[in-house]
Amino acid sequence: MKSINLENIKKFDEAYKLDKNNKLIENAIKNVGINKFCLNNDVINKTYNIFNIELPKSKIYNQVDSERCWIHAGINLIKNNVAKNLNIEESEYALSINYLAFLDKLEKSNSLYNKVIENDNFNFDDEVKQFYLTSSVYEGGYFEYFRSLVNKYGIVPEHIMPDVESSTNSTQLTKLFRDKVKKDIFKLLDLKKKKESKEQIFSKKQIMLEENYSLLSKCIGKLPISFDYEYKDKDDKYIKISNITPIEFANKYLTINLNDLKGIANVPMYNKEYNKLYKKKHTENVFGNSDVEFINMPINILKELAIKHLKDGIPVYFGCDMKKMRDNDLGIMDSTLYNYKEVFNIDLLSKEEALSLYDIDYQHVMLITGVHIENDKIVRWKIEDSYGDKVHKDGYYIMNDNFFDDFVIEVMIDKKYLSKEQLELFNQKPILFDMNEPF
Repeated sequence: MKSINLENIKKFDEAYKLDKNNKLIENAIKNVGINKFCLNNDVINKTYNIFNIELPKSKIYNQVDSERCWIHAGINLIKNNVAKNLNIEESEYALSINYLAFLDKLEKSNSLYNKVIENDNFNFDDEVKQFYLTSSVYEGGYFEYFRSLVNKYGIVPEHIMPDVESSTNSTQLTKLFRDKVKKDIFKLLDLKKKKESKEQIFSKKQIMLEENYSLLSKCIGKLPISFDYEYKDKDDKYIKISNITPIEFANKYLTINLNDLKGIANVPMYNKEYNKLYKKKHTENVFGNSDVEFINMPINILKELAIKHLKDGIPVYFGCDMKKMRDNDLGIMDSTLYNYKEVFNIDLLSKEEALSLYDIDYQHVMLITGVHIENDKIVRWKIEDSYGDKVHKDGYYIMNDNFFDDFVIEVMIDKKYLSKEQLELFNQKPILFDMNEPF
């Protein structure tokens, strides 16, 4: 039998009625919703906001209605280092998100233009169709994007280029900018069709980039080419820094070497092997200098390396899937937070199955700032998010260790914590994988 018929429906209904609890559950779920009904109070009762390895709290950012979590996590990673080198109170110090977000959009448009110009066999049905037509100038990103922007353009204090309405509520700007860039794609294709020289086409591209800069400046503010910076340090001493560029500011006050951070991922899907180097196709913001790659390793390796960071007082930049098994109000992430299996008598996907069927992916980026270990066993992790301090637990999640197993995809680890054998894995020729895969 390949089709469902009315007789099948009647039998399904009869079986449903045989269990009197089904109607009780149905009525309750219709009134309170699935997650409230399935909430596992045993998990809540055993989840404590206590960590025996914990980094100091710092200023919590709020990305509001934007997809810039990767920039927020990057800034969270470096802001205390910059504050310390400026001798400013770390808990209150902030760097500009808007500055890097502006440059990210500009760089992504440039990379896309270059790909169109250089692709002599461009067509709308090839393997990069999704990149050109769907993902062009999207707002999301990876650590490698953050690193490439900071290395190239530096950083600025938050008040030099603060967030504005169109940067935190960025949907309209992203749509408008994407439309403009897509229109430019057709203009470039038309120039190629007319057999204009590469030099002429690249000259037209520069005009397009100038237009993009103007559009972004009007919406979120002009980039600071150089700036003056005045502040009082921890000792109440007045300090003025005059006519400094963002790259000079980074070179002087950022002493974390972002180039030392390596991607260690746990992607146990059908087409990925452990101890292999993987690189995502067609994924970059700064052209030719922001490849996204990782070594695929068992999940226990990611945990061991993350703990090494935390023991040295260094937070961990990580990416995970947040679509399941977390509660915003409670601030808890746990693989058994909801009793779906017991209530609905269904089996849940394993991590390998979920990745292989594209059910979970590298969806959100945050910072690990603490861990609780009892009798050499990891119990829970402290997670700094970027949605303000009025959500979760003052802006932090408590992530029980089973969530790390099932939903954490990647951690960025300083190479000094990697063994010689682990470091050598990065010398492999990377295995390319499609950009629409769940990473």
